[in-house]
Amino acid sequence: MFRKIVHKMYLGFEFFSKTLDRAVLFSVVVLSIPLVLIVLYAVFMRYALNAAPHWSEEIARYLMVWMSLMATSAAMRRGQHIGLTFVVEKAGPRLRLVADLIAYGLVLLFFAVLLVKGIDMTIFVAPQRSPSVNIPMWIPYLAVPVAGFLMMVQTLTLIFRLFEPKEDKQPQ
Repeated sequence: MFRKIVHKMYLGFEFFSKTLDRAVLFSVVVLSIPLVLIVLYAVFMRYALNAAPHWSEEIARYLMVWMSLMATSAAMRRGQHIGLTFVVEKAGPRLRLVADLIAYGLVLLFFAVLLVKGIDMTIFVAPQRSPSVNIPMWIPYLAVPVAGFLMMVQTLTLIFRLFEPKEDKQPQ
């Protein structure tokens, strides 16, 4: 009974996780296009015409922050983050499961804090405007709670994968 419930939850999280992952990867690609164009334009203006645009560095920075924070959830889904696993890999399957659960639990707690504090921080800076382009500062700061949410979903999916049979555990 418990296995069936966990399996259904896993399938739901896996579907939601995969859908979010596709949307995130699409968003990262879409954000990279203006980033590359803005940086190329700024370099051309600075070195060819000796007239650097004042806004390009700020926009490029905000785009890079959004891209990198969103892409971390894709890396989380695939298990591509840095980890010290040499001790756990030598342990038996039960100890490995316990270690993975503890690690994922701590990671999940961190992302929950990131989500909550990111929301607080975004609300705090909402009335402020950026110096060069005068956009509301909640737009760049919103990347923090969004990333926290995305990584929580991917971490929950990884936790459910721990309880699935071996053939279902492969990152997708």
